[in-house]
Amino acid sequence: MNGIFFFLTTVSVAVMLFVRPDDVLSSMLKGGEKALELTLTMTAVYAVWMGALKIAENCGITEKLARALKKPVKFLFGNVSDKAEEYIAMNLSANLLGMGGVATPMGMAAAKELDRDGNVHAMGMLLALAATSIQLLPTSVISLRAEAGSAAPNDVILPTLIATSLSTAIAALSVKLVSKRGKK
Repeated sequence: MNGIFFFLTTVSVAVMLFVRPDDVLSSMLKGGEKALELTLTMTAVYAVWMGALKIAENCGITEKLARALKKPVKFLFGNVSDKAEEYIAMNLSANLLGMGGVATPMGMAAAKELDRDGNVHAMGMLLALAATSIQLLPTSVISLRAEAGSAAPNDVILPTLIATSLSTAIAALSVKLVSKRGKK
């Protein structure tokens, strides 16, 4: 991917040097400024949610969440260790709230636990659900839209819920079907 982005950037700058040479530097600086603003905004959003998740973990809320999600996790992932189950529950919860960046460390911890157990099916399911996750509240998208000056940044909630619900159902079903086929 880095090679592709480097190639596209190089070609874009080269074309701009011929078409509008006076605007090359100002465009690059303006793009860098926007990228920095976005990074700071998203860092603040993630810092708040990561803090909330850490407090929840310290208070034992994540263990309770893991117990509440035990049946769905068991159905989707099969037999997994208690620690993997907790990490999976935290990953799914963060994804439900639209915080993919916050969910990633939990997903990686869950994947390590599942790898330690040799549970390939559960690792595939985790990957599929993390990639397609249902988002009840797409906080990242809402904050990006608000930062960009959207008049109604929350308008994406229903379309996002519908699209992510469908994609997650299809992904989970696909993993289940592939797993059953592999067992035959």
